[in-house]
Amino acid sequence: MLDPSKERPTTLHIYNFGSVFGNRKIIKGEDKTTTLYFMQNTRSSLHWTFDLHADGPDGPLLCRAQSSYNGPPLMDEVNHGPTTLSMTAVRRTVKMERKLGAFDGTVFFKGPDQKEYRWQTTARLFRYLSRSSCQCLDAEDALIATYRITSMSVTKDGVLVVQPSGKSMLDLLVATSLAMRTPNN
Repeated sequence: MLDPSKERPTTLHIYNFGSVFGNRKIIKGEDKTTTLYFMQNTRSSLHWTFDLHADGPDGPLLCRAQSSYNGPPLMDEVNHGPTTLSMTAVRRTVKMERKLGAFDGTVFFKGPDQKEYRWQTTARLFRYLSRSSCQCLDAEDALIATYRITSMSVTKDGVLVVQPSGKSMLDLLVATSLAMRTPNN
């Protein structure tokens, strides 16, 4: 049996595809050539949606995500509602919500184990505006995944590194990390 402590993290490379502002993303494996996921995004003045497919644009639909609001946070009292992820492969709905105030970039969601997880920015000052990376942590503050944002590239959005403890929910981590990034692209 494999020792989980010796397992390597899974690394995924996320690229903007088709335009500078990237309404489509292609997610490739560690080799940077194998396409693992494809995301198509649409926006309106009030919300955004995206579809996440396995393998490419014609692959099976894994997730359909929709925000309830598309715009900057306004005040701490304003709650724009959750982002809803319909995980089609497992027929489960996941809600991503801010709980700590509008200017804090932390977003909570429940994993397939019904435990709470959160994506939070690593920047301490102006968290919402300066996102160099986001971390997904569990309720005990164990690192599950990291999304490192690429700041000086037109085509590469970032790198998602999923720890061995998060591999069982890889599709969900990809979908939630893309949902965290979608309003900011």
